[in-house]
Amino acid sequence: MHPPDCQGESDRTEFSDAKRPKRHVSMCSKIRVLCASGSMGGGGSERQMLNLLTHLDRSRFEPLLYLVYRMGELLPEVPSDVPIVAFWDHHRHPRWNYPGRIHGMQVRHLHHVLRQQRIDVVYDRALVTTLLTGPAARYAKLPRLSTIVADPRWDLEEGGGRFIAWKRRLLRRAYQQAWRVISVSEDLRQRAIAYYQLDPQRTVTINNPIDLDRVDRLAAQACPVFSPDRFHVVCAGRLQPQKGYTYLLQAIDELVHQRGRTAIQVHLLGQGPQENQLKQFVDQRKLRDHVLFEGFQQNPFPYYRAADLVCLPSLYEGMPNVLLEAMACGTPVLATDCPSGPREVLDHGRYGQLVPPGNWQALADALEDAMSAYETWRTRADAAMDWLAQRFRLEDAMDQLETLLIDASRTRTD
Repeated sequence: MHPPDCQGESDRTEFSDAKRPKRHVSMCSKIRVLCASGSMGGGGSERQMLNLLTHLDRSRFEPLLYLVYRMGELLPEVPSDVPIVAFWDHHRHPRWNYPGRIHGMQVRHLHHVLRQQRIDVVYDRALVTTLLTGPAARYAKLPRLSTIVADPRWDLEEGGGRFIAWKRRLLRRAYQQAWRVISVSEDLRQRAIAYYQLDPQRTVTINNPIDLDRVDRLAAQACPVFSPDRFHVVCAGRLQPQKGYTYLLQAIDELVHQRGRTAIQVHLLGQGPQENQLKQFVDQRKLRDHVLFEGFQQNPFPYYRAADLVCLPSLYEGMPNVLLEAMACGTPVLATDCPSGPREVLDHGRYGQLVPPGNWQALADALEDAMSAYETWRTRADAAMDWLAQRFRLEDAMDQLETLLIDASRTRTD
């Protein structure tokens, strides 16, 4: 079955016949992998996609990156040997846009790219991309690996926008039809199986890995100037309700105005829809000297290394890269015990403090404890370095993923 052609809409990617790759049947031929992402913004999912594109074994694989939008802070870091195809490079918004029209255009375009580029296997991350790759790969009769990066109940029902019931049905079908569904943490795997009614045998866990060499290299770059008489707390992530910054600011308000902890200073790294609301709270509570909005940072690692503490106050996650990256910088961490990921990353609190999500009092207590008993927090941070090297090795994750890609490619049928 093939999707119908668009009428009066440009949904073709232009490739000359000379550039069109040929299908090889030799067992020694490279596997052509289409990696799909909405964009290459600075989020954790995009950073993990960059890891894949950078470290995929070029002796066995030929990656191609498919984007909805050719944009994002990480776009310049995509390896030069990875071709990029973007939907909006070849389309314009239709004059008459009824519900589902753009989605249909995107599915048809991706299907065309899959066939035209002789793709062997499809890999996607995050539910927005899976909505496209699911039907497109099915029409092209290609095996697909889809990665779930956050608790689906929160991610879809709280942040999925309009037409939630329709998206839930499409996603359930897409994940059920995937050759494998990959979860970034074991707790998330169990939640995804229950929510989408997935086959446990076809749902696997591959933890987000950490590239320790890259972290060391980037953390050594120009460091922000932090006042030595302050206790510096760094938070990084998109400024949106999921990240729990409202509760963090309430905790800072309590520490400064009720407990006299005026040495604390929070650095918020990121941008997002909640930025104005958060700034208004800071102004109203007279916290400008204690909460600094640093904007998006292309390289957050010097901030992590210079900080006294990195805090993740999220309401939900999948496998938070921020914690892994902060631990790799040797910095103590404080996180909410939210679904899912922080408990696995910190080994139930062994390598960092966990507090209940959505609880500003607990955040305030933990921050005050870090200021009072910092040597204890530093001891856990030192031990966390060995834990990272054992549990979240980049090489292990790439071996697991490459094995899945190879096995999936052997199942494709034209």
